[in-house]
Amino acid sequence: MTEPPLPHRLTLQSTPAAIAEACAWLRNLGERQGLGGERSFQLDLCANELMANIADHAYGGEVGEIRLELRLEHGSAALTLIDEGLPFDPLALPAPPLPDSLEAARSVGLGVYLARQFADALHYERSAGRNRVTVCIGSRSRTPRQQERRCGRDAPPPWPRSDGGRVEQDWRSGEDRRILGFISRIALFRDVPYRDVESLLARCELRYCSPGEVLFHAGRHHRQVLVVIEGKLEVRLDGPESRTGIEVGVGECVGELSVADGKPTSAWVVATSQGRLLTIPEDVFLGPVLGVPTIARNLIVVLSERMRHSNEQIIARLRAAMELESLQRELDVARQIQSSMLPAAPLFAGLAGIQGRGFMRAARHVGGDFYDAFPLSDGRLFVAIGDVCNKGTPAALFMVRTLTVLRSEALRPEADAERHLARLAARSNDLLSQSNEAEQFVTLFCAIVDLKQNRLHYVNVGHNPPLLQPPDAAPVFIEEPRNPLAGLFPGLQYKVGERDFPAGSLLLLYTDGVTEAEAADGGIFGDDTLRHLLAGIAAHDTDACVERIVAAVDAFAGDHPQSDDITLLAIRRPRAA
Repeated sequence: MTEPPLPHRLTLQSTPAAIAEACAWLRNLGERQGLGGERSFQLDLCANELMANIADHAYGGEVGEIRLELRLEHGSAALTLIDEGLPFDPLALPAPPLPDSLEAARSVGLGVYLARQFADALHYERSAGRNRVTVCIGSRSRTPRQQERRCGRDAPPPWPRSDGGRVEQDWRSGEDRRILGFISRIALFRDVPYRDVESLLARCELRYCSPGEVLFHAGRHHRQVLVVIEGKLEVRLDGPESRTGIEVGVGECVGELSVADGKPTSAWVVATSQGRLLTIPEDVFLGPVLGVPTIARNLIVVLSERMRHSNEQIIARLRAAMELESLQRELDVARQIQSSMLPAAPLFAGLAGIQGRGFMRAARHVGGDFYDAFPLSDGRLFVAIGDVCNKGTPAALFMVRTLTVLRSEALRPEADAERHLARLAARSNDLLSQSNEAEQFVTLFCAIVDLKQNRLHYVNVGHNPPLLQPPDAAPVFIEEPRNPLAGLFPGLQYKVGERDFPAGSLLLLYTDGVTEAEAADGGIFGDDTLRHLLAGIAAHDTDACVERIVAAVDAFAGDHPQSDDITLLAIRRPRAA
């Protein structure tokens, strides 16, 4: 047969400070032995109230000795309180009568009845000139005497009393007991006897709050302190709609500084979730509440912790702001570097029979779109446009890699334009596929303009079909041939196409940020809109052409933010003068 556990023993004087220390000793033992939060609370409340009653009734207010014996086993507890005072049976007290009104309700002197409600079993005996009260918490076996005197919360009334009478009804609701029991354990009321907390809370009010509700306004006198029982609040310095603030959680309070110094609140306090608050009026807070030395000490601790936490938050925000500023500078430099890699305007400066204008605007600081245009060593011209998947810094880095590869391959001598472009596309794909663990890819349209032969040779690597407007004709999309995109699968072969490109022709290259620009109503700019727009402005020079297309896209999108880079490259062969 398993031996019962040895009891933990403590002897103390019946003073409030010693009782508070004894309750802390019990809580510590309960936590170490795995008693659990609910049962630890039951034990704490019963011990606190019974020791206070021993001090008041058994010793009549004089200081006497109280001995505690605590047994903990399998998530249950049995606490015996022994004193040498006058005989006092806590089970013999009759239940208090129900008040006629809320104002007439008693707010103090109910400790014994709380203990009887919260204990799973309560037993009293007087022997050898000593009072012995045993409190059982949890599923411990009970003697018939204990079972008889059990004040169960599950069994319906009436309940038997030790003097042979009966308790006809529960004098308080379980909800009230749970709320008051929880409040007695929060930081502000820590180590304050339950009956004292109960007396103070009788002069306060419980209220609910909803998400987004502004509880305090900066610059106003609210003359109350709010303690969070459920939910969360946020103190916001910049305004009630601010996205940054100091969080106030369960057990913390707000408004105490304004009440203490009499000045208006300096910030907004907003509920960030559904919750419940304890409202302490100004006169109650400054009088009875702060008049309890333990509460005053606890308030200093709470304020110190909040200040420390606030300082940590301020330091973290300053550090984040500095890091953001540093990142902003780095992104600005990256944008300048990216812009400097694109060909400077005017394109093809000093060359007769050709005009060019490029435009690139990243959706973020840096983007994945690019364009290029430069003469080859044999007098022909190379033009290209590209769009890297995704946006931001990863796309910008892959864009730099793509542009470097393209220029290297484009400058390799090759007399035959078709072989030149086929090799350029295949080699670029193979090189971009290497060490590409992030699986980035790019779409491209590359072309060689032969001014002597009036021909346009091109390869489309998974890109949007460009628009070609021959002289005195409507613009058309160059749909064929289409090829796979580059960067994912090495070893691909690419088909090359060619078209006439005489004087008076215009070639418009673009990325999908143009045709897929979004309006606030969800509509997109579209291919047909671009084609009709180009038909009306193709007679203009390339500068005016690009500027009018960009203006049309911006007017369509309005204030709606764009998620993609916008890039254009217009190449025009002016008519002979």
